[in-house]
Amino acid sequence: MKIAAEKIVPIDFDSEELPYEIRELRPVVFKEETSYWCLLGPDVETGILGNGETVSDAFEDWLKMLRKRLKSTDDRDEVANFIRDSLTASNRKIW
Repeated sequence: MKIAAEKIVPIDFDSEELPYEIRELRPVVFKEETSYWCLLGPDVETGILGNGETVSDAFEDWLKMLRKRLKSTDDRDEVANFIRDSLTASNRKIW
């Protein structure tokens, strides 16, 4: 999914204040009208998407969707496989 550069919210992914999953996976955060969106994946249909009134709310919703997706998917889900591989490589597991 192509997101216009002016909509993307810069995030310091090295900040220790961010949850581990966000620091490791680095989802894109963007603003659309009055909502913030957090996306990991090729598009909103197949990726993991969270939203909220603030960046923190979007991150919180995204983490909830991430955990739900990892618990309810199979080996054919490329986004979930990428997440599992990424977190396993860093010796962390969230599902």
